[in-house]
Amino acid sequence: MPRAGGFFAALGPCPDSRPRSARDAGPGRVAIRDAHEADLEQIAAIWNHEVLCTDATTDTEPRDQVAQSEWLARHTESYPAIVAVAAEDVVAYGSLSPYQPRRAFARTVEDSVYVKRGRRGTGLGSLILAELIRRAGVLGHHSMLARITAKNAASLRLHERHGFYRVGVERESAFKLGRWHDVTIMQRHLDEIRWT
Repeated sequence: MPRAGGFFAALGPCPDSRPRSARDAGPGRVAIRDAHEADLEQIAAIWNHEVLCTDATTDTEPRDQVAQSEWLARHTESYPAIVAVAAEDVVAYGSLSPYQPRRAFARTVEDSVYVKRGRRGTGLGSLILAELIRRAGVLGHHSMLARITAKNAASLRLHERHGFYRVGVERESAFKLGRWHDVTIMQRHLDEIRWT
């Protein structure tokens, strides 16, 4: 059932995104599962905040309900979308996407990981990324890449902890929130985990 305020309830002025108190911080009892249509409003709230208020993504257009449903439809069995759920609350999500549309890149994927504001720094991003790496290996993908704005230190550290290494920097390739951003490209090979 839709929450009060509808699909764009979170699209007002950008709220303070500093972490909440320690009582709200821990991941608690969290389940990781495939994303479902019923999760899309909560996923959109997480995504749209990042689009409108941060440089965690270089995207600039928030998603409405139709766009969010189309996003989920693109995440087929080979390119899953997953959520971390505490009770009925989606507290983080992530996905795998084709890195390039050309056939030669079919076994290379790009990951995306987002954590709900107020729940960052609690290990949720690590849970999501670890599961995406596991699934990518099981699905027979050869390589994972992440494109991360160069000042997003938390995401860079997260990927480094999970075996990604820096392979390049796109200098001032994205313009968002009134300034140019460098984008760091990170990569991890997956052959060693394909058996799990």
